[in-house]
Amino acid sequence: MLSLLRKKAIKVNKFIVFEGIDSSGKSTQIKLLEEKLQEKAISFVTFREPGGNILSEKIRDILLNKKLEICDESELMLFLAARAQNTSHGIKKELNNNKFVICDRYTDSSLVYQGFGKNLDKNFINLCNSFVTQGLKPSLTVILDLEWSKSKRRHNNQKDRMEENPDIFFNKISDGYRLLAEKSPERYFLIDGTLTINKIHILIWEKVKKEFNL
Repeated sequence: MLSLLRKKAIKVNKFIVFEGIDSSGKSTQIKLLEEKLQEKAISFVTFREPGGNILSEKIRDILLNKKLEICDESELMLFLAARAQNTSHGIKKELNNNKFVICDRYTDSSLVYQGFGKNLDKNFINLCNSFVTQGLKPSLTVILDLEWSKSKRRHNNQKDRMEENPDIFFNKISDGYRLLAEKSPERYFLIDGTLTINKIHILIWEKVKKEFNL
């Protein structure tokens, strides 16, 4: 009985995650959702991954540094370490204060980028994610679906270490996100990233209102 109550408590949190391939429009849609919540006088906090606190931001600097050669296994562990700190010292505290928490990427990024993209063991990644997040899962995960061929046209000229991966890597990322949404439609809200910015925002806000009875 206690186990069921714990699962229910985790499921009904106010945790919203945005996922998608690089330059899919996550930052834009997060900003629009923030503005809508502000308009409705709804309390919220926004985090990003990796980042969100001093330690995680330092890890972010390492992960995105083009001058460093980082093996795939080390890369995964660094992302997980940043997530553990971000969850423990930020996300969970804000959720316990009954605030909405918006996060730019979370556990699915590791599963897709390091699992699908770099062929690391997906079951192991899921176990690690569960450990570093203490079992926390978002109530809503928005995936902005966009082909890499279209996404990379939006890139600026300066690429970080992760963005310098080959095209085949990013094609696997897009496929991985779609597969997650197909297997668990109750967990993911997949949106066509080629729609207009305003149309995507409307779809997201309607979904948020429905999911959280706003």
